[in-house]
Amino acid sequence: MPVAFRYEVHRWEDGRVPGVLEAGDSPRRLSAAREPPVPASGLMALPAEDARRQDACMEQFMAESVGAVLAVRQSRDDGEPLLLLHGGPGVPDYMQAATAPMLPGFRCISFDQRGTGASACRDGRYNLAAYLDDIEAIRTRAGVAAWHVLGHSWGGLLAQAYACAFPHRVSSLALVSSSLGTGSQWKRTKRESFRIEHARAGIQGTLRFYAYGAGLVIPGPVRAWSMRHVMTETWHNYFPNPGSAPDPDPAWLSGGSAVAMIKTDRAITREHLNALNGASSYEGPVLVLYGADDIFGDGIEIVRRRFPHAIQMTLQDSGHVHWLQNPSGYADALRGFYERVPGSP
Repeated sequence: MPVAFRYEVHRWEDGRVPGVLEAGDSPRRLSAAREPPVPASGLMALPAEDARRQDACMEQFMAESVGAVLAVRQSRDDGEPLLLLHGGPGVPDYMQAATAPMLPGFRCISFDQRGTGASACRDGRYNLAAYLDDIEAIRTRAGVAAWHVLGHSWGGLLAQAYACAFPHRVSSLALVSSSLGTGSQWKRTKRESFRIEHARAGIQGTLRFYAYGAGLVIPGPVRAWSMRHVMTETWHNYFPNPGSAPDPDPAWLSGGSAVAMIKTDRAITREHLNALNGASSYEGPVLVLYGADDIFGDGIEIVRRRFPHAIQMTLQDSGHVHWLQNPSGYADALRGFYERVPGSP
């Protein structure tokens, strides 16, 4: 059975059909056979031995930002730069392991967001401006004038905000299962994802989630223990059948921060709804991709309409973590997009 992904074709009120490079294209079918999910532990996109080999070859460095020290890693020190923004908030990077191996021609740059993993937050700021300061600090430290930007989930929201604030720094924009927006749209992001995830978890799974969540307000070891269990429940619910989902990588779980998660959530909820108003005027190439079984509902139309000239894709046989659920389809979708982007390797 060939892998199928299709361009989502939407007709706006004025009758236009955006979202495809050639209007009227029929759904595209890839010739590659669907591969089984990559054997992996949690968020690791590679078998353990290959992941260790990748870590040994990866360059890592620290970048000073305003009120933060950021742990940065890159797949190579040359080539066309591609910034990978991980989701969350409140968890460390997984994009270097999950997505960079699919795009070996790029200089893939990723980092643990402030307060997570090996990155420190020194000033207690977790608002959108602080995260954008961090991205610019890394760009400067890496010696990059402009880069391609790919964001997953919460990282997709950051990518949109960065393209609004620094469009001249963004060579192309890829939004993979992106959160919807700030303010009331952030509330809708949570509302839709909770509804879908808790429906998958059932009564017992939902009760476990809230029982573990109660410990997030208790400082110290209890909070850290609760965060690991909350993220484990959340991770399982990213899969249509949580009972058969792989467990998340314990090393990744240990880098989570309840403080970063809670403070970011509050800050993004307070952000003005118009924080992403300039996104629609971004003129570079854009990809908007969601899984057919993603964790968002009709709210994804907010993002699709925000970028009416983007390539709009729905990845079949995939939910929210495409590198595990349909790795070959995800890789082909990304490569197909970058083949059309000027300057891509």
